[in-house]
Amino acid sequence: MSRSRKGQAVLVLLLALVGGCGLPQEPAPEPVPSPPAPKPSGPIEVTLQGHRLPNADALLRAGEAAVATAIEQQRVARSGDGTVQCWFARVEAEEGEYYVPVEPKLWCGPIQVPGTGPAPDWIPIPVLTKGDRVELDEPKVPAPGQATTPAAEIVRPDGASRKPNAQNERNAGPGYLAVLPDDGKRSNVELGLKDASDVHLRDDFASVEGKGWGMPGSFPLPDNGGVLNPERGQRLWVLRVHVNRKQLDEELLSASWVNGGAPVPGIALDLPGGWRDLPKAQLPDSGAIFVLFTVPEQGGGAPPKLVLNTNVQSLLEQAVELPEGKPVYELPAVLRRKVSALKSPSTTQALSFEAGGSTGTANLTVSGLRLGWQRPVRQPESGKLGLISPPRNDRALLEVQLQVNGDGLPEDLAGYLTADRIALKLPGGGKAKIAGKRYDGGLFPTAVVYEVPADITSAQLTIDAGSVTLPSRGRLELAPTAPAIDLRLEP
Repeated sequence: MSRSRKGQAVLVLLLALVGGCGLPQEPAPEPVPSPPAPKPSGPIEVTLQGHRLPNADALLRAGEAAVATAIEQQRVARSGDGTVQCWFARVEAEEGEYYVPVEPKLWCGPIQVPGTGPAPDWIPIPVLTKGDRVELDEPKVPAPGQATTPAAEIVRPDGASRKPNAQNERNAGPGYLAVLPDDGKRSNVELGLKDASDVHLRDDFASVEGKGWGMPGSFPLPDNGGVLNPERGQRLWVLRVHVNRKQLDEELLSASWVNGGAPVPGIALDLPGGWRDLPKAQLPDSGAIFVLFTVPEQGGGAPPKLVLNTNVQSLLEQAVELPEGKPVYELPAVLRRKVSALKSPSTTQALSFEAGGSTGTANLTVSGLRLGWQRPVRQPESGKLGLISPPRNDRALLEVQLQVNGDGLPEDLAGYLTADRIALKLPGGGKAKIAGKRYDGGLFPTAVVYEVPADITSAQLTIDAGSVTLPSRGRLELAPTAPAIDLRLEP
């Protein structure tokens, strides 16, 4: 082949690599000579499965072009010293003086995967050999919150090498979002942060309380992890929050749900560069975290927002501007109330019943109360649990959890019927509308959910005298024999 035609073939190879295409013009890798000629220093030959990898530099350049696209789309962010390169990772195999066996993949970075910690992450790109072709697969960009790092030292054909995690000075580029635990050992003053107590969001399944915020020029990472600096043109934000994801009752966790599973609380940031979910694996059930992210220094536009929602069955999404905590839009009034655990001085009412010619007495007991916006109830069509919410922001849902015990009570699956005989009396008269029910295989429901005013502070629960027709046991008469149960709903 003439010198000019050979140069054209190399050019075709480089263009094919950048496009992620196969390399039909490339001959099969050549066997490694044995023994290799010694070479004291300088460039090295990388080998794959015992053969020299031709045009390794072209592979690296093609990988770097693909990763540059992922960075531009903010699927990942620049990290480390801000220089993103592709490398090969050594494998445990016999090495020569100037050739190094490597994995069949590139490792490109350091980058930061949104939602992970601040340690350097890397993007793997498989290297494929197909007969006489050598080509790159698509970059395997990690999912948010899922970091990947090579296990061995990484090298380049020019002889450069490094440890994947060796990075003390860390830069945060566009799209950077790190979540890391907060052990509380460093005060806001020490970290250059201000108070953020005006930032607070809660729903029926989670709460987020602001503890601190700031835009420091740098941020010292915990456990001697180095110092995080924003890239030129970027501003680093630090948000310190306490997260509490409320545990669902065992009854709810084990039940069948309309959308396949119990509701999962989600926390997100709405930033000038786009929406960013905080990966649930990085969130504590109850504890403090730091959220570090970047925004353009001259970005302008809307301020960053903190968002709380319930994923899977999202009936409600709340957002507040940072750092003032101003609601982005009108929020349900009941979720602005500071309601602690609700208790009542009297939790039991005696009742009488008659069924099939036999009579007896029983006790209706309130075992728990939940005042909020979203409550899980049994869906009549499917029999599975689903979330409901009130029709207006000035309304709320009061869930009353119940137990009924007594000798001689008929055994029947009738909770969906007897729930209608359990009345909630509102202050000033009138009864609350039943919005939903939960029941299992018993005679009475496990919970009844009522629609109430959002500012309600008290109510009374009672058995409403009357009868129901049981599916298999006929008529059941119910009547109270003691005063109604007082429910205290004070903030």
